[in-house]
Amino acid sequence: MAKDKIRNNLWWALPVITAVLITALVSSSGGVVEAFGGNYHIECRSVDEDVILTSTPGSPPIIAGCVDTEETFPYSWFVPGSSSAGKFLLLAPPLSAIIAAFLMRSAWNRFDEEDGMEDQANEARSLFIGFAGKATIKGIMVMSIVYMTARFGDFNLADLASIDGELLPIYLYCLYGFMLSILLTGMFEGFMFSYAILKNDILGIDEQLRRSMSWGVFVFTGAVCILVVAELLEGIIPYGGVASALVVGVPLTVMRKPIYNTINILVVILMPEAFTKDEQSYIEAYSMVMDDGILTENERKLLTLQAKNLGLDETRVEYLEAWYAESLGGSREEE
Repeated sequence: MAKDKIRNNLWWALPVITAVLITALVSSSGGVVEAFGGNYHIECRSVDEDVILTSTPGSPPIIAGCVDTEETFPYSWFVPGSSSAGKFLLLAPPLSAIIAAFLMRSAWNRFDEEDGMEDQANEARSLFIGFAGKATIKGIMVMSIVYMTARFGDFNLADLASIDGELLPIYLYCLYGFMLSILLTGMFEGFMFSYAILKNDILGIDEQLRRSMSWGVFVFTGAVCILVVAELLEGIIPYGGVASALVVGVPLTVMRKPIYNTINILVVILMPEAFTKDEQSYIEAYSMVMDDGILTENERKLLTLQAKNLGLDETRVEYLEAWYAESLGGSREEE
């Protein structure tokens, strides 16, 4: 009873607790900049001019410099500062994801050993995959940021304002990779958590999520390939971006079906087939009338009435029957 009361009030309690903690942290530190670190904008107009450094009010002073290569000018970039709380917040997401992944793995094993807990085990498995993916993707990028900042003797991104020309591209790749990891983990977690929560409640949601995730991975892979090829061709031929679109886009368009099918196989492993209670009821009824392998006209009428009562449309019924036939054929092949 107490657990249900806590669970039902988490939707408002957690945001309130978070707001109180952030407010207390900002108040005790003396401001937002002191609590989380400032922000610096570095502008390099020419090789003969001094660097122009702009910082948010209250930011501690830093030393900034420009790359002494004339062809790189003009350019500008920004560097966020770090406080103790900022360093903790940088490491908190992957660390919390690792802890959550271990908890979900334990729950998955526990439910898997109990009879009648298949849905809960599948839900815990999906949450485990979501947290494990976040811990892996974001953890790698966080470690790259830590590595770059550690080279300057302090875990503070503001130290990179004076970075030399050879390390600047590496730093930018790490920074952009970190920001991209936020997008990737958000998308991956969103798909897995939606699947875990809604797979047994909304008709066909698992199929829609698998299709959306497969196309999302396909589009993302194509975009990354175009960017990489564009960077490689930019210094070799003019209009490298257009050429990269042709070099990558044409093969992707021609081979989109086999590539998509390959991606979909991996997605199905991550998000297995799941049915709502109504769909399971129809599959049970269909399996009963198909015991003898023959579907009579009266049995079809009964199934049609059953589907109508369960709220299943004709398209979904055809999919469920095709899935049953496919699974039945697969089980016979294994025997």
